[in-house]
Amino acid sequence: MKILYLKDSETLRFAAEELAKYYEMMTDRKPSAVSFANAPEKDAITLGLLADLGRPDGDVTDPVLEDVLDISIENGKGFIAGSNERSVLMGVYRFLRSAGCRFIRPGTDGELIPKADLDACSFTYRKKADHIFRGECSEGAISYEHLRDTVYWMPKVGLNMFMIEGLVPYFYMHKWYAHVSNLRLGGKGQVTDYAFLEGEIAKLEKDMQKLGLQFHNIGHGWMFEPLGVHMGSPAAEAAALKEEDKRYLAEVKGVRDRFCGDTFYTNFCYGNPEARKILVSFWVDYLKKKPYVDFPHIWLADAINNHCECPLCREKEPSDWYVILLNEIDEALTKEGIDSRLVFILYTDTLRPPVTERLKHPERFILLSARAINYNTGYKKEEYDGEIPPYERNKFPKLPPALTDLWREQWKEKFGVTIPTCVYEYRFYTFHYNDLGHMKLARDMHRDVLRMKMMGFDGDMSDQTPRAFFPTALPMSVMAETLFDEKMDYDGFAEDHLYATYGEDVAAARAYLEKITEIIDPVTMNNDYKAAGLEEVGIGSESDGKGKPWQGNAAYAEALAQIPAVIAEILPVIEKNEKRGPAVQRRSWFYLRHHTFIVENVAKIYHEGALGNIEKARALYLSFMDELSGREMEIHEAFDLFLFDRYHRNKLGIPRLPYFG
Repeated sequence: MKILYLKDSETLRFAAEELAKYYEMMTDRKPSAVSFANAPEKDAITLGLLADLGRPDGDVTDPVLEDVLDISIENGKGFIAGSNERSVLMGVYRFLRSAGCRFIRPGTDGELIPKADLDACSFTYRKKADHIFRGECSEGAISYEHLRDTVYWMPKVGLNMFMIEGLVPYFYMHKWYAHVSNLRLGGKGQVTDYAFLEGEIAKLEKDMQKLGLQFHNIGHGWMFEPLGVHMGSPAAEAAALKEEDKRYLAEVKGVRDRFCGDTFYTNFCYGNPEARKILVSFWVDYLKKKPYVDFPHIWLADAINNHCECPLCREKEPSDWYVILLNEIDEALTKEGIDSRLVFILYTDTLRPPVTERLKHPERFILLSARAINYNTGYKKEEYDGEIPPYERNKFPKLPPALTDLWREQWKEKFGVTIPTCVYEYRFYTFHYNDLGHMKLARDMHRDVLRMKMMGFDGDMSDQTPRAFFPTALPMSVMAETLFDEKMDYDGFAEDHLYATYGEDVAAARAYLEKITEIIDPVTMNNDYKAAGLEEVGIGSESDGKGKPWQGNAAYAEALAQIPAVIAEILPVIEKNEKRGPAVQRRSWFYLRHHTFIVENVAKIYHEGALGNIEKARALYLSFMDELSGREMEIHEAFDLFLFDRYHRNKLGIPRLPYFG
């Protein structure tokens, strides 16, 4: 095989190198050539953009956003074209998938690469991705390696974007490097060096440029940077914040300081033009240094009831001040010739549309709509026929989903142009721990992607752990494939994916997973918070409004008592398969063995809770967490201990660990 690429760019060169790498793995031969060329050749596979290969591109209106794959290969010769360089790379992986490759999980042990004669392979395919936004944003406890493996996996399964929250996602990376939730590795007072994390993120930024992914960045946690305060430990932030700079911060209950002691939750005084000037200057300086950031996310502070209460800020609602700030950033960037697309978010107070202000150049903007729903019941299109509640500063109410959907449409009506809209959701933050078998989660993921266009969304940015692959990668893979192609056959895809994951004994593995989903029951697990003595409702975890919660539920206790027998049935199958087959399948069975340990203990804990013995359940959980901490390093590539622990402490009414140990 001869491999050519028509543009000597990093992404196309990498695409050619990837095709060559897998060609050698599959055939035990090296390609005859891998090189840059000025024109396609008949005896080669040529990689290039649609126009460069003379392919039709009339269905492409925005090549930065839209991914079109156009492949025509006959007996190992032809072309792989795309609407952008990222699409060409995706086309390489789509061709390899046609030849039998399966990219199941991130990491080298997540791939199934068969022996095959690629020189004899033929494949014709053209597809424009059904959604322009397909990806995720960092959450949980993360290392550079976790993020690196994630972004290199994304184009293999058709995902096209990744977001790093914050200049340096200190909150999340500190959780990993200080092992905040690990009862054996973590320790009080551990500090993670900011400069070290800065270097790790610089490496990730280079990885993302190589892959050509849509590069989304920042979100929360940027406003204090121009004041010389990095997002980090509360003590470090307090020491770095100058007293004279507090005049720029939101005044809440008569005080201008960090809200709840954290910059992440602190708004500025947006009515103060000097404060806004500081924020505008930050974006100009930042994007001059990092012009490769395609989609900077300009969000306000996280949390609620934290907007400025000074007389000046009271003159307008938060969404109006937000639009004023966005327009000023747009104007300043335009003067500097910076054309990055700006992403703003409808979240908490900015869910409500502006009253008087409008975006001056809406064509520059992307709308991100944060929407935590009950993922058991999924997206619903409902008309809101109630009264619009009046705005009350710092009295954020619980809002019905139909009202937030109405407000989003009102935001969009004010633009005068069609603006790309991405939903920002939280299914793989902690909600996925409701379904330890992953089988309902995967089916519901497919259902909800098919409803996104009905809701007015052009795709999904999933705020999540990058390690949502335990026990399976099926839900994440279903998300990726359905966002790319809504006509995908769910049953056929699931069957193929699980066979690649587990091999010959896939039926036993699937039966086990289905049984775990059935017995532990995501709906029952989701109906729980206040009954556990904890008032906070977790993101995406509202009650289903039907069925009973697990506490004091005798029928649920009886169901959970079946778990030991289910585990006993699968263990001999696991033992046999951990020692045979391809590495990816051996690893999958290895994860399943650890999964039985977790399921067994979760069943014991919630069995006690279902019998009404909540204190015993809490004691069992803490003992289990000690044991699980000892196993973390064996399964951490697929399993996020921090978020798992956060989820169960919420359920059991046990105080959660702080972000900083």
